[in-house]
Amino acid sequence: MATAPTQEPDFESLPLRLAYSFLATNGLETEATEIRKSPERLGSYTTSLRRAKIVALLRKNDLLKQFIETTWPFGLTPSGKKKLNRYDLIFSKYERAGESGSLPNNNTTENEIEAGSEFALEEQLRDYLAENLGILEPGLSLWPVENGDAVEFQLDEQGPTRRIDILAKDQGGVPVVIELKVSRGHERTVGQALYYRARIKKRFGVKLARIFIVASEISRELRDAASEVSDVLLFEYSLAVKVSRISIDI
Repeated sequence: MATAPTQEPDFESLPLRLAYSFLATNGLETEATEIRKSPERLGSYTTSLRRAKIVALLRKNDLLKQFIETTWPFGLTPSGKKKLNRYDLIFSKYERAGESGSLPNNNTTENEIEAGSEFALEEQLRDYLAENLGILEPGLSLWPVENGDAVEFQLDEQGPTRRIDILAKDQGGVPVVIELKVSRGHERTVGQALYYRARIKKRFGVKLARIFIVASEISRELRDAASEVSDVLLFEYSLAVKVSRISIDI
């Protein structure tokens, strides 16, 4: 039986593009396409919901072990197992929502954010912003990708895999490289983002590409570093908790 291409061990989130390929080579191309094209969401979860669906499909067809061993070795690590447990939890909530007749809408934040001032995981921040790019800049949208995903965008089709957190485009069609840090953004983030921007300009043959860096705290060093380069915008996010009293009918 053919296997999917191997993947770098440091690919912490389940790699969607490789997962779709793996499913296709194992007779599940129709199911993979349905997952990839599904507009469903669970609260702010979109890409995480897709991953949860893939894990459930792999388990159902006794392919999860093979997928991890050949394609996603990070899944064998303690951190990888925690990721799998999280995907299982998301899928369980998805099934329960389906049984009740309605999935949570985009304003639902149940279990999306843990207590504290930061998103619990970078992928939670990534999923939320991917569905709400307008809060960064009006008219901002995901970059159209024929095969794959603009979230965790694979920078190089061949060779070592590097991924942009979110690849977007502004109202003028200019590519926007969005890099995320759930906690503090450091000055080295600029160097990484500049490399991504250079690769995007070369890949798409454009003269201009922008950089957005989002973190819970922008360090003084990052501010100074960003001031030395053009078309770089910095954003700090903050979270709020809203509590509403529920009336009990007796």
